[in-house]
Amino acid sequence: MSIELKERLRSSSLESLRSAAVLEFTEDVFESDNFCSLEVLTPDVHQLFIVNRNDRTLTILGITPDMAVTKETLFTQRIISMKEWFVDYSLTENTPPKKLEIEFMGGRTLLIEPSLSITQEKSYKDPEVLRQVNEEFELLIAGLKNTVIL
Repeated sequence: MSIELKERLRSSSLESLRSAAVLEFTEDVFESDNFCSLEVLTPDVHQLFIVNRNDRTLTILGITPDMAVTKETLFTQRIISMKEWFVDYSLTENTPPKKLEIEFMGGRTLLIEPSLSITQEKSYKDPEVLRQVNEEFELLIAGLKNTVIL
């Protein structure tokens, strides 16, 4: 995966999330093309969404401020639909989505919204970091689409 994500997770507030990811997946989660990853930070939990192309899974690794770790693995063959949400969509330039809504069999809906991170970490307001996050979000979506069996 991208070095940019690996470096963002080295900050003091995100180091625990990085450590949990390495313990669960090894450094491959950041370095292998088999994985697409994206962090989303909220006041309640810092999450790392990880698509494993080979296993066809989406893992949500979360860590709360009191260091409680959760790990949930969802099988992508159970995805019914994916809806990308855009703001100020351009017909002439690539417009990154702002959020992704995934619906699974059984009625479960998962929302991934990387822009929430801006409220938790000042560095996410930097245009270069924002560009990297948008790019990684698009790669995560592409990775999910590649794992869905038609």
